[in-house]
Amino acid sequence: MFMWRKGIRPRAFRCFSIDPRRWLRCRLKVLIGLGLIGVCAGIAGSAVAESGSAQGRKFPVEMTALLRALGDARMPSPGGDFPRTVTYPYTEWNMLEGTLKRTSKEVYLPQKPRRIIPHAVGVTEILWALAPHEHIAAVHQSCLNPEYSFVAGELASVPNAYASEDAEVVIGLRPDLILTTYYSSEEFKNRLRLSSVPFVEVGFFGDIPSIQEQVESLGRIIGEEAAARRLVATMQANIAVIQEFARAHSGEKKLRVLYYGLHGFVAGENSTFDSLCGLLNVVNIPATEGVRFFKQIDYETLLKWDPDIIVVPENSGLEKELLEQKILQTAKAVRTRNIKSIPNVYLMASSQFAVASLNYLGGLFYGE
Repeated sequence: MFMWRKGIRPRAFRCFSIDPRRWLRCRLKVLIGLGLIGVCAGIAGSAVAESGSAQGRKFPVEMTALLRALGDARMPSPGGDFPRTVTYPYTEWNMLEGTLKRTSKEVYLPQKPRRIIPHAVGVTEILWALAPHEHIAAVHQSCLNPEYSFVAGELASVPNAYASEDAEVVIGLRPDLILTTYYSSEEFKNRLRLSSVPFVEVGFFGDIPSIQEQVESLGRIIGEEAAARRLVATMQANIAVIQEFARAHSGEKKLRVLYYGLHGFVAGENSTFDSLCGLLNVVNIPATEGVRFFKQIDYETLLKWDPDIIVVPENSGLEKELLEQKILQTAKAVRTRNIKSIPNVYLMASSQFAVASLNYLGGLFYGE
């Protein structure tokens, strides 16, 4: 969502260099990553959580039940109509120009995939919610880390794990479908092409509607359309509850907020954080200041923008750093100690769990 989580080294801020090729690779990692139920609702089997708390914090909906509902939407499947050709939306991101181009891709599937290997955490989380778990042949090692993945504990039952560039290991597991992303390495994808292993590449998605679109596309690709519809309905039902909570607790004047990450990166227009702020009826200041995607700012700019609330990564040390900066002592968020931290797993959500991130932010902005 707001931070990079591809592979096992998500914090790409460390790798800035004057080497332009390395700089571009690392900038890509920084920008992509920044970019972040209990009561039956009667909508396609979805569930909506009651208002409540988790781990001592007040959220619009009870977090544990929300995570459970988002993590499992599986339904009995007759097997689907195969062979099939699936056309699915694909959004290309031009990093250098900062533009998005919407296209489409097509994949032919001779039979229902039963040995699937995903190559990213977000895709894995969607697949885990939709597919029979025995159909998942392997997962990336990063998916087993609870700092990066909401389903890390459950994935221990998957028989195999691999590292980022282990194309030979992946091919050797004889998958009938591999799910890659636009930021999967070209070397990895080229090895798959040379071995004729079928793979599907999903494109850029930076807000909840585009994530819902990805869920529906993957449902068609793996023959689990009913589960995909159920998961999307669960997302929509809970978003509605969270938005109602936000409307009930917001005042006449909207809160002005910003996400402040390592090395002073903020999230602007086209970031997941910006889209979540829109759903919560708060103003994401960098977006109003012309920031597209992400930008590094200094303390003077932060003071000038003067947000009501600053959101920082948990355990990053940024809360202490901002509170101790002499230049920021007159800033509203510093004076009122309204610097809120959020766990990394919520920052990096790039799947249906972005709704959990929305719920967490709703608790930060409006919780009691």
